[in-house]
Amino acid sequence: MGTSEVTEARRLRVWALAQALKSHGYAVEVAESLPLLAVPAAFGEPVAVRCDQRAVCGGELWFVFGGGGAIAPADDAHLADVVVAVKGKLAAQVDG
Repeated sequence: MGTSEVTEARRLRVWALAQALKSHGYAVEVAESLPLLAVPAAFGEPVAVRCDQRAVCGGELWFVFGGGGAIAPADDAHLADVVVAVKGKLAAQVDG
């Protein structure tokens, strides 16, 4: 897969995650030029999630929190896991 295909695949995975989060009632902001989304938090910083290739996984696409920390593979089978992780991160900010 060439660089442009990987970039497009990363954007599509972020879009799919954004749709999943929206279906749970979250406002989601998707970056236009990067495979990145942000979920505004009631308190504190927005929760940012990127889609990146992980070298330790043979270049497989993974969702990663903006500040670092792998979440799960960026595929349909793991979208629910990523939604739960984002919800957990937002709840942790509220609980402080």
